[in-house]
Amino acid sequence: MLLHIKNLKSILILPIIFIALLNGCGGDEEPAKSMSQIQEEEGFPVQVKLVEYQTFEKFQNYFGRLSGIQEATKGAPFGGRIDKINYTVGNYVEADQVVVEFPDDAPGSMYEQAKVTYENSKKLYERTKVLLEAGETSQANFDNVEAQYLVNKRNYENAKQLTFIEAPFSGTIVDIKVNVGDNVNKDAPLFTISQLYKMRVKIWITEKEINQIKKGLTAEMEFGGKIYAGKIVETSLALDPAKQAFFAEVEFDNSKREIKSGVTVEVKILIYKNPKAIIIPRNIVMSDDGGQFVFVDKNGIAEKRYVKNGQESGINYEISSGLHVGDQLIIHGGSQLTDGAKVKVIQ
Repeated sequence: MLLHIKNLKSILILPIIFIALLNGCGGDEEPAKSMSQIQEEEGFPVQVKLVEYQTFEKFQNYFGRLSGIQEATKGAPFGGRIDKINYTVGNYVEADQVVVEFPDDAPGSMYEQAKVTYENSKKLYERTKVLLEAGETSQANFDNVEAQYLVNKRNYENAKQLTFIEAPFSGTIVDIKVNVGDNVNKDAPLFTISQLYKMRVKIWITEKEINQIKKGLTAEMEFGGKIYAGKIVETSLALDPAKQAFFAEVEFDNSKREIKSGVTVEVKILIYKNPKAIIIPRNIVMSDDGGQFVFVDKNGIAEKRYVKNGQESGINYEISSGLHVGDQLIIHGGSQLTDGAKVKVIQ
């Protein structure tokens, strides 16, 4: 029993001695290094990107309504009832085909009276012409009959155009605003016809921007999830007094009839393009009293570079001086650097 107690004491004393020895030796250890010390010795962690030529593009964005390359809305020539509609939306019609009809006896057109007068004068004209050729009437009498016939013919044609509303040119009917039986007022819109093989958008431009918008500039728009290329075909030379802006017409090919009329779209005008540009994200650009600058990795050392930007678009700068193709541009970690600091590239 006594032996057992002695052994137990020995077991308890040994760890105490071991811990004391450890504590005695610990006084020679160096204190832990701070993060800044580690970074200074091993290098600040950064990410870099090789500077290469890229295509830089700058766009101006506008909104406008799509319409056919030629589009017209016919209005009611007088107030009255719609008697007949000969086509529906989507139908293609030739120029001068009758789309909407008013009644023959519509008082506004005087069609029936003009028709009867014209037909009677035509018969008299034809008889008088035969008599003149036979020498049975004078040239003066024939001239009077002919003049009256031509007046009556013109009156009849005018009355016919008022009663039977024709397509002003060949195209597709994109909108019909009335129904059979409707009573409409004078000048009320009846239908819209459009040539859809090409589409146009009218955009309005501020006085500040108009010098950048020129005829022939390329443009693009998105419709139905697809990008369409176009160009400016017309620009105004005078300020519109109502809108206090200049207009431009942008044209897009629509040979496949995919683009629809009447839709408002965003149009992007390409005002600048450089196929060999040095482009950097604007969020890495810093500034001090010397100007704007970035850092590049020069063999493990951060080198401060003052830069000048030419154009800017969205999140990107086009750099005109300060960087060169082949430079290792620091794109992450630059905010903690100073000129000459040691850097360590990480992925």
